[in-house]
Amino acid sequence: MKPTISLTDRVRSGYHRIWYEATQALRWSRGTYRETPLETHHNLTPSQRDRIEELSKIYGMRFELRYPPETSLLNYGYLDLFDRARHSLNWTIPQQQQICDVGSANFAYAAALQAFFQPSQLIGTEVDGHRVYCNGRSRIDYAHGHIQDLPHTQYVVTDYRSFNNSADIITAWFPFVTPKPLLAWRLPLSLFDPAALFATIANNLVIGGTFVMINHSPTEAKVAQSIAETAGLVCRGHYVHDTPLRLRTQPAGFLREQGHRFCRSLSFFL
Repeated sequence: MKPTISLTDRVRSGYHRIWYEATQALRWSRGTYRETPLETHHNLTPSQRDRIEELSKIYGMRFELRYPPETSLLNYGYLDLFDRARHSLNWTIPQQQQICDVGSANFAYAAALQAFFQPSQLIGTEVDGHRVYCNGRSRIDYAHGHIQDLPHTQYVVTDYRSFNNSADIITAWFPFVTPKPLLAWRLPLSLFDPAALFATIANNLVIGGTFVMINHSPTEAKVAQSIAETAGLVCRGHYVHDTPLRLRTQPAGFLREQGHRFCRSLSFFL
């Protein structure tokens, strides 16, 4: 069933489209921007510290030596989700495969993907990669800084719906499957086409490959799974993570689920 789009939504979309097309035309960049690491985390709970120490030992990574606390904790949080899903689902994925990430924003979590998958190649794609932050730096500036020390890693500004690049593993963090979250992230409705997005994912996934999708909630995951299955992808497992390492504020366009704590739903498809 097609989502209802109000007149207000269309007006917001028109406003976002002006800014989006302006950034696409300008393609602003001041060059690679490297965030300054503080080499420590502040205000962590004992359980967070214990889990970070555990993950560091398992994967041999110290994100805090490379990134500031927020970016470092983001990577530990994503790695925590992957690690728990791996154990819960008895999930085995060969290393040294080609990975493509869909909707990478500024690719702040690329190091977590590297640590978990150990890929032979990692490509992050983002349709709004030239968005400019208030400090005058663009997403692509930050992305290049985040991946600067990561081997065989690229960041590509592109609309994934027209991206023709095969991969053994495709990942997507919080893909837009309803219009309001897309608008909340200041993107125009012209970019909202989840059917085409998932069809491209299915076409780019090699035979026997794996599509890993993370959604904000089980409710959103059900919507996304229906679209994915229509595209020909077959769901092989779900994992709901309701005790995230990194707590966050309410995600754009979504209601709270399971009390005051946000859960994450990870699904993998073949």
